[in-house]
Amino acid sequence: MKNIKTNFQDIHYLRQKPNFALNSVLKIAEFFYKNVINFKNFLYEKNILNEKKVSAYVICVGNLTTGGVGKTPIVANLANEISKNKKVAIVSRGYGAKLSNKIPNIIKDNKEIKFQDGSLCGDEPYQLAKKVNKNVVVITSGDRIKACELAIIKFGAEVIVLDDGFSNRKIKKDKIILVIDSKMRFGNNHLLPLGPLREPIEEIKRANEIILVNKGDENFSDAVNWAKNSFNLPLKQCIMAPKRIYNMQTGATVKKNVEKVISFCAIGQPVQFFDFVERYYRQELKIAFDDHHKYTHDDIKDLLKKADELNISVFVTTQKDETKLKSLIENISGYSFCTLELENIIEEIN
Repeated sequence: MKNIKTNFQDIHYLRQKPNFALNSVLKIAEFFYKNVINFKNFLYEKNILNEKKVSAYVICVGNLTTGGVGKTPIVANLANEISKNKKVAIVSRGYGAKLSNKIPNIIKDNKEIKFQDGSLCGDEPYQLAKKVNKNVVVITSGDRIKACELAIIKFGAEVIVLDDGFSNRKIKKDKIILVIDSKMRFGNNHLLPLGPLREPIEEIKRANEIILVNKGDENFSDAVNWAKNSFNLPLKQCIMAPKRIYNMQTGATVKKNVEKVISFCAIGQPVQFFDFVERYYRQELKIAFDDHHKYTHDDIKDLLKKADELNISVFVTTQKDETKLKSLIENISGYSFCTLELENIIEEIN
């Protein structure tokens, strides 16, 4: 079951070759997109447009490509570490939320999470709110400057961690950490919509550090050599691996076995999720929804119908998807909705 975004990802990461007509259209669109991005960056480099400095130390955790790199756990780890000594706030755009992001929304203050439904505040901000220490604040807004100012004035934030925001030049960053998937890298090295790049590769010059995300990459040493030879920047790795699978309805850990399952997700890089699930189960059906897809009761009905057709009662999805699913499945019995939990370790690369 492929949607438009999945088809484009296959083109971006060389799993599918576009026909001549589509390739021509994408090349023309890329040409215009590249000129717009280059012009924007030129205006900032020449100080015709200026980045605004806020009265806190701003760290941006971003990437050059479209979603699915693995920023969210890195943002949470970084904020937790800094919060041991400083007052920290995470600022996210809140993409996909039902809340309007035209104004700042406090998803978590320094005491509690303000929402219990990830579909309201956005799946990634909700996951961040659940993963960070109690004293870390999480705010969403399309206006990063307003969100930062709220964090500073209301919560006394000394450090702001931007979840994404590399392409947003309106706010001045004191440190930029660029996250790169060691396997996927930059795909076909083209800009949107022909490729996955949101910025030209040469814009890496604005970064201060690179984190290579290792999701079981058997050729990770090649990726390290590529990064060292291509970019003269400090290098770290984030090792991501399955930690456990648990039943989202009960919270109980599910034992590893070869039971048949239907796996589904709405994330940027679904292939890697399916590869992780394969370590636990035999996947009879893999379903990739659009990234940030807002699940409905009809989606659940379709999933249950497919499960009945295949005589399967177990589903597996991601923690990001769980936040939008729990309220939709709470009254469903006879089926197990399970979540794959990942763990991550960040360490230096010599």
